[in-house]
Amino acid sequence: MCVIMVLFLFLFCLRRSFLLEDRCRFLSNFSLATADMDIPGEYLMPKTMPYYVRIARFMPRVEIVQRHHSTVRRLYIQGDNGKIYPYLVVNDTQVSRCRSEERVLQLLAMINLYLNKNKETSRRYLQFAVPRLVAVAPQMRLVEDNTSNISLTDIFKQYCGSANQEWDSPMVQYYERLALLQSQGESITPETLQTLFSQIQTSHAPQTLLREWGEKSYATSTDFWTFRMQFTKHLALCGMAEFVFHLTRLEPDLLYIVRSTGCLTQAFLTFDINKKGELDANRSVPFRLTPAIQHLVSPIGIAGPMHMSMVAFARCLVQANHSLPSILQAVLRDQFITWQKKQQEEQSNTLVSTADIDNETIISLVTGAVSAILTRLHNLAEFEDGSSKVSTFISEAGNIRNLCRMDPAWNPWL
Repeated sequence: MCVIMVLFLFLFCLRRSFLLEDRCRFLSNFSLATADMDIPGEYLMPKTMPYYVRIARFMPRVEIVQRHHSTVRRLYIQGDNGKIYPYLVVNDTQVSRCRSEERVLQLLAMINLYLNKNKETSRRYLQFAVPRLVAVAPQMRLVEDNTSNISLTDIFKQYCGSANQEWDSPMVQYYERLALLQSQGESITPETLQTLFSQIQTSHAPQTLLREWGEKSYATSTDFWTFRMQFTKHLALCGMAEFVFHLTRLEPDLLYIVRSTGCLTQAFLTFDINKKGELDANRSVPFRLTPAIQHLVSPIGIAGPMHMSMVAFARCLVQANHSLPSILQAVLRDQFITWQKKQQEEQSNTLVSTADIDNETIISLVTGAVSAILTRLHNLAEFEDGSSKVSTFISEAGNIRNLCRMDPAWNPWL
């Protein structure tokens, strides 16, 4: 623990910014007269007008910030429309995971087209917040950023600072309590985990944490109500995407809230594939709906906007059943080729080319994955006796008995 604190103190002592001119004079002197270049990722976003923003100049100061589990540099690019576009320069070590994240973002961007054309999703303005992401080198990417982004972990750290406690105290208490019970020879039962979960909530992470943060962050009740409504709708989209497409869990340090709009963005979203090559469906909760989030959204928000947004999302994609499987097959094919290649390289300890991969195996894996996704989608879109299965889906996500079985690193109390 002392080593971690020393590293954090050393990190805070590092410089937070530097001048672009000191590192790259060419970018510092760049202008529209130098070259006619578009904003990174401009062509990745579907547009209704044939106008693309071009780079007018690079702002003189580069910031050093903490994002996506690493320390990255933030560039500011001014477009020819006068707006400032912040971008993160991210150095990645896991190239395959980066390409997988790009596939998921491309899938969400294509789904936005269906959501925009459907009446029920369009009237609710249900759209995934997909950041622009451009790979400029095998291990370097430009990722669109927003200066108002804040993660759930950052919110919890702010609360811990005001409460004069360490932000990792809940996990320390969790493991110390389990170690004590095991040393006494007691078995770990669901009731024990539920009691421990309640103790952590009482002593370190109250249910009112996120709601109090929201009330302090917005000056008026109207602003807070608007933020909460947008947050609820985007949480519904993120939860549906995580469950239906079998994506990785929404970790609190990788789930960002855009304070200026209330939208949610996620980092390092990939397909969750188990050792058998199947989409992993073994989870205690289908998506993130912790007590703190439930208190922020409120019971009315869960039963109203969240429930109806999920139903509208599922029915929209079911109506696009003629084209959605083709999109899923194209995205999952590349994903399973990468997965199969990695598995063969680990077994043989040699490099494997794409030509060495069995096509029949890839076809079988992709077909099974698409079938699993469409099955979940149809189950949530159907109504039985006038009620939707989304109600059961939401109740399972918010059930304390399910949440207490989650990994403490997932912070189920946050």
